Amino acid sequence: MRLWGMARPMAWLLLAAVLLPVSATGALAAADACDVPEDLAIVHFPADHAYARFKARLPVRILVLGSTSSTGSNLWASKGLGASFKAYPRLIEAALESAAPGRSVTVTDRTAPGQTAALIVQRLPALLAETAADLVIWEAGTTDAVKRIDVNAFGDTLDDGLHFLAEKGIDVILVDVQYSPQTDSLYDFQPYLDYLQQVAEADGVNVLKRHDIMRHYTEEGRFDPGARIPADQVRNAGFVHACLARRLAGMILAAAQQQ
Repeated sequence: MRLWGMARPMAWLLLAAVLLPVSATGALAAADACDVPEDLAIVHFPADHAYARFKARLPVRILVLGSTSSTGSNLWASKGLGASFKAYPRLIEAALESAAPGRSVTVTDRTAPGQTAALIVQRLPALLAETAADLVIWEAGTTDAVKRIDVNAFGDTLDDGLHFLAEKGIDVILVDVQYSPQTDSLYDFQPYLDYLQQVAEADGVNVLKRHDIMRHYTEEGRFDPGARIPADQVRNAGFVHACLARRLAGMILAAAQQQ
């Protein structure tokens, strides 16, 4: 794997070249357990700010925003299983430091239940002042869809937030909607997924296609979103979050190596 200070690869890069195994709950049975089809593993846009920080061996500060990444930990704790579950923000740091030894990475998780895109945009100035983030991972779409926020308002708000972050010179990776057959039968996520992708392409922002990745794992039998036994739920959640951490670490490194 080529790292900082060496020739950077072409304008897209498959994540398999940079992903390294991350231990979470023991749910990953093999190094390729998190693999996805190539069209779900392409980085289109560079992360110039993160590249400059990594190349100069300066600390890289990552801020995770959204509404869903860590809420499961409260459920597991209530069942006495919290210690065995790690949401993906708690795993990204280790994944990056394993893949790029000697580089300092700090991840701050500011996800919370019920945060729409509008609420996150309102909080952005204070959160950036608090964390001095170099890169933002922004989960978007799930809460807006569940609350049936107007999809055009959602897209406009997302665009406003991305412009604000771009003006601050901060790199962004968007994380789209979670997937499960049960929630997909209750809510119409597709317009939000489509609009998020359109905004991301227009603004030059990479997207972790969480919805399609989780659906792929489900169809492959690697993940059971309908598990009813708490221990099985923890194992399933642990698998997904470990894989999301690996994919995000790979995206950050791939984007930071692009010209």
